[in-house]
Amino acid sequence: MTTFTVQINDSDAEVVLAVLKKFKAKITQVPKESELTLEIMEALHEVKQMRHGKLKSLSLDDI
Repeated sequence: MTTFTVQINDSDAEVVLAVLKKFKAKITQVPKESELTLEIMEALHEVKQMRHGKLKSLSLDDI
Protein backbone atom coordinates (compact mmCIF):
# COMPACT_ATOMS: atom_id res chain seq x y z
CA MET A 1 0.00 0.00 0.00
CA THR A 2 1.06 3.56 -0.66
CA THR A 3 -0.17 6.64 1.18
CA PHE A 4 0.00 10.12 -0.27
CA THR A 5 -1.50 13.51 0.48
CA VAL A 6 -3.09 15.73 -2.14
CA GLN A 7 -4.25 19.29 -1.68
CA ILE A 8 -6.82 20.44 -4.24
CA ASN A 9 -9.34 23.24 -4.67
CA ASP A 10 -12.76 22.67 -3.11
CA SER A 11 -14.36 23.00 -6.54
CA ASP A 12 -12.36 19.99 -7.83
CA ALA A 13 -12.87 17.81 -4.76
CA GLU A 14 -15.97 15.95 -5.95
CA VAL A 15 -14.40 14.90 -9.25
CA VAL A 16 -11.20 13.69 -7.60
CA LEU A 17 -13.14 11.83 -4.89
CA ALA A 18 -15.27 10.09 -7.52
CA VAL A 19 -12.16 8.87 -9.37
CA LEU A 20 -10.52 7.64 -6.18
CA LYS A 21 -13.68 5.79 -5.10
CA LYS A 22 -13.61 3.86 -8.41
CA PHE A 23 -10.22 2.52 -7.31
CA LYS A 24 -11.67 1.70 -3.89
CA ALA A 25 -9.19 4.06 -2.26
CA LYS A 26 -9.41 4.84 1.43
CA ILE A 27 -10.20 8.55 1.62
CA THR A 28 -9.54 10.74 4.66
CA GLN A 29 -10.59 14.37 4.54
CA VAL A 30 -9.15 16.97 6.90
CA PRO A 31 -11.89 19.19 8.35
CA LYS A 32 -11.80 22.85 7.47
CA GLU A 33 -10.60 25.29 10.08
CA SER A 34 -13.47 26.92 11.89
CA GLU A 35 -13.76 30.62 12.62
CA LEU A 36 -13.05 29.92 16.27
CA THR A 37 -9.82 28.13 15.40
CA LEU A 38 -8.71 31.05 13.25
CA GLU A 39 -9.49 33.53 16.06
CA ILE A 40 -7.50 31.44 18.55
CA MET A 41 -4.56 31.28 16.13
CA GLU A 42 -4.67 35.06 15.70
CA ALA A 43 -4.83 35.64 19.47
CA LEU A 44 -1.85 33.35 20.08
CA HIS A 45 0.09 35.20 17.39
CA GLU A 46 -0.71 38.53 19.08
CA VAL A 47 0.41 37.20 22.48
CA LYS A 48 3.70 36.06 20.94
CA GLN A 49 4.22 39.51 19.43
CA MET A 50 3.52 41.13 22.83
CA ARG A 51 6.10 38.88 24.49
CA HIS A 52 8.68 39.88 21.88
CA GLY A 53 7.85 43.57 22.37
CA LYS A 54 6.42 44.04 18.87
CA LEU A 55 2.94 44.90 20.22
CA LYS A 56 1.97 46.96 23.23
CA SER A 57 0.59 44.84 26.08
CA LEU A 58 -3.10 45.21 26.87
CA SER A 59 -4.25 46.88 30.09
CA LEU A 60 -7.54 47.09 31.98
CA ASP A 61 -8.29 50.33 30.10
CA ASP A 62 -8.50 48.29 26.88
CA ILE A 63 -11.50 46.33 28.16
